[in-house]
Formats: sequence, structure tokens, C-alpha cells
Amino acid sequence: MRYLAAAMRRLTLLVTCVFGFMTVAMPIAQAGMISVERHASSQAAADQHAQVQDFLQREDVRAQLMDLGVDPQLAQSRAAALSDAELARAADLIDEPAGAGAAGTIALIFIILLITDILGYTDIFTFIRK
Repeated sequence: MRYLAAAMRRLTLLVTCVFGFMTVAMPIAQAGMISVERHASSQAAADQHAQVQDFLQREDVRAQLMDLGVDPQLAQSRAAALSDAELARAADLIDEPAGAGAAGTIALIFIILLITDILGYTDIFTFIRK
């Protein structure tokens, strides 16, 4: 009986690790409608270029670049040389809130702690009855 319980704990730990690694390795996919005009027209590329350049000209961004040892003029010249696809990605990242991927990581940690608490390895949650 002890051997079976020990084997079940090892198996549970192994499955938990496998699912955990699978979750971490998979990026979160976001789907949405993308209009043809957004990528096809040169006006959209010009708007994205202006958005990236405006972002790089902000005082707080320039200060952060200087703190990291990057010349703001060099960053602007490199941004001007980006392709349309790279410009679209950069413009999308500007609008994305900081820490957008943290929700998945927090959920993963909660699930792992919940499973270990159910198995009796930890005693974190008071609502789990053993």
C-alpha cells in the first residue's frame, strides 16, 4: 500500500510538471479580425511609423533609453528603418499594457499550489479538506 501511494505521488508530480511546462511553453494566442486595409495601405504604415516615432520622442521613454545606455537618436533611426510588419508589431506593443502576460503565470502558480495542497504536500489553502 505504501508503494502504491508513493508511486501515485510521483506520478502526480510528474503529470503536474509536464502540464506546467506545456503551459509555460505555449504562448497565449489572441485572435481578432484584421482588415486588409490595415496592412495593405501605405497610410496605415505611415500612421504606425508616426506612432512609433511619437512614442520614442516622449521624455520618459528617452530617459529610460538613456538609463539603459541607448542613444535616443540611434533608436529613432533604427525605428525609421523597420519594415511594415515590424512597424505594425511595434505599434501594437505600444498600445499593450505592461504585464499583459502575467495573468497566465499567476493562474499557473495558483493551480500548482492548489494541486500540491490537495495532495498534502503543502498546507496553504484553508478551504482544502484533506
